[in-house]
Amino acid sequence: MPSELQTAKTFFLVSGIINILGFLGWGTSTVIGGAFSCGLGCIVGILPVLNIISSIMDFIAYNKLNTLNRTGTYSTIQTASVFQIVTILTGNVVSFVFGIINLNNIGRDSIKLFLQERGIY
Repeated sequence: MPSELQTAKTFFLVSGIINILGFLGWGTSTVIGGAFSCGLGCIVGILPVLNIISSIMDFIAYNKLNTLNRTGTYSTIQTASVFQIVTILTGNVVSFVFGIINLNNIGRDSIKLFLQERGIY
């Protein structure tokens, strides 16, 4: 496995955990803010949704990179990286940086060639 994919795998695991923590924090803030502001605080209810979707995508990408035997691995990694970048809206700078690094790494021809040779591109 190329070192770029090993790094991406680690980034997806760390980002998934951070996004779960972000989901718990924003979810709690949404409930408390909604209760104390007569529902106006529920406007930020989209933020925990972004975190949980990104977390799910991170764990799916991690699983595909861990096994390296499923087709569509490249598109899953790409989608998960985009969701990592979107989490900047929730204040998650770590996942944002990981997403940029992952997109840069998987855009290399050597990674695409590796995935094509394994038949999981």
